[in-house]
Amino acid sequence: MARVHDLLDRFKGMGNKRDPWMNYWQQLADILLPNQATFTRQNLAGEQRGQSIYDGTPRLALRDLATTLDGLIKPKTSSWFDVEVSDEELMDYEEVKIWLEETKDRMWNAIYRKDARFIQRSGEVDLNLACFGWGVLWIQENRQRNGLMFRSFHNSQVAIDENEDGIIDVVSIEEKLSARQADLLYRRMGSEPNREITDALKNSKTQNAKEFNFVQIVVPQEDFDASQFGIRGMPFVSALIDVKDEKIIAEKGFHEFPAAIPRWETYPGDVYARSPGMIALPDAQTLQAMGKTLLVGGQRAVDPPIWVLNDAVLSPLRTFPGGVTVLDTSDGGTPVGAFPVTTNLPIGREMQNDYRRQVEAAFFKNVFNLPIETRQMTATEIVARKEEFIRIIGPVFGRLESDYIGHTVERVFGIMERAGAFSPRPDFLRNSKITFRFKSPIQQARKQMEIASLSQSLQFLAPLAETQPEILDNYDGDIIARDAPEWGGLPNKWLRPKKAVDKIRESRTQGQTQTQDLAAAGPVSEAIKNVATAQDLLSQ
Repeated sequence: MARVHDLLDRFKGMGNKRDPWMNYWQQLADILLPNQATFTRQNLAGEQRGQSIYDGTPRLALRDLATTLDGLIKPKTSSWFDVEVSDEELMDYEEVKIWLEETKDRMWNAIYRKDARFIQRSGEVDLNLACFGWGVLWIQENRQRNGLMFRSFHNSQVAIDENEDGIIDVVSIEEKLSARQADLLYRRMGSEPNREITDALKNSKTQNAKEFNFVQIVVPQEDFDASQFGIRGMPFVSALIDVKDEKIIAEKGFHEFPAAIPRWETYPGDVYARSPGMIALPDAQTLQAMGKTLLVGGQRAVDPPIWVLNDAVLSPLRTFPGGVTVLDTSDGGTPVGAFPVTTNLPIGREMQNDYRRQVEAAFFKNVFNLPIETRQMTATEIVARKEEFIRIIGPVFGRLESDYIGHTVERVFGIMERAGAFSPRPDFLRNSKITFRFKSPIQQARKQMEIASLSQSLQFLAPLAETQPEILDNYDGDIIARDAPEWGGLPNKWLRPKKAVDKIRESRTQGQTQTQDLAAAGPVSEAIKNVATAQDLLSQ
């Protein structure tokens, strides 16, 4: 019982640290993600959301950033990671290369299997990341234990904590379940539900209306022993708790932290991250106010309010579009007229466009347009723009590669290897650490910049090389050639191992030597033949 109390106290403490952010996230969701605007209030099922949104630019900019994140760090159209070993010499063995390529292909197929739901769930995480600054991608085996299952959560359900190194190692996920869902959860875990759940399940009115709180909390197991079997031998332990009953329903262990939790930008002392959405929020809110004002102004210009003469003023002034105001007729005058309307719509539209550009800049739309190559751009300009692109966006994507897709592929590899989803490791790899290298468009842009630098260097040295060819000996052509596949995203298996290349060169050298020997022996043989002929003539 003491342990469940300790876990619940930790869960409540994490919630207290998260709660001050809830109002901020609610404001962001109201403008950018209305379907998730349930941080500080609950919406009725089917309730219309986003009634206060008059300009869709912020939502479109958010969506563009989320889809760009997907395309830049985990594009489905190309392989975005390689499986490698820390010892580079082992990469020269053909059987090692084949095993690594086969392992990568199996991981790729498992991640993108339809029922794994990686594309859908990671897309939801991308939206949360761009809007709120962080998201949660849960990685586990499916119930049938024949594949992967990815899950995402509403950020209001999740609380996180980090260790002294700033690495997230604690996560809690709170869920509210109906009586039927709670009953199924208990029985799936091999336990009997409590009486309150059973009674609610029997009552058709409360079966779906009444909710029960459960929390799953994952914490590091400080005293784990890797030599032990079961939970004791795993570095992380998870407990599923019925909050009201203060009862642990089930426990399990994890060999890796089960969730990838990317954070956009963190500051010292903050567990929760800042986001592009937070930078855009003031301008986005201004855009909604301007959108409403311009909408009313446009309606007023098209359908101006009118006045009608009468013996007395019988109504207040109605200046809204189509409004009718009744005036006094004692002084005579036109019986019906329209209020003068000042149309400053062009100025309003210009201001509106300025704010739209500000919002788009907050979501990096101008940055993501930098590397586009056109016929009018010179090679030097293309390189300069790509350098600016890497400088601005590179640090952010470096963090995402580590905490997001980096942790994802490490977790996937661990699950699949323990499940026996890979071929047996070659003997060379029995005790080797498997590593991962990412081939995102960001990395390819860096490589393309290296190519451009190499080309510029060779052009600069070309005049000198004509008079002093030996200066080119400073460049290692073999290293450049072996790095070439990375520039275009080609598979490493297309490269011959270094030993095979050495063997080919050795055979070529031997062949050239034999050819030279034969060529040198040709005149000698001819001379010998001539001498023999001369001797035959003399002997006659």
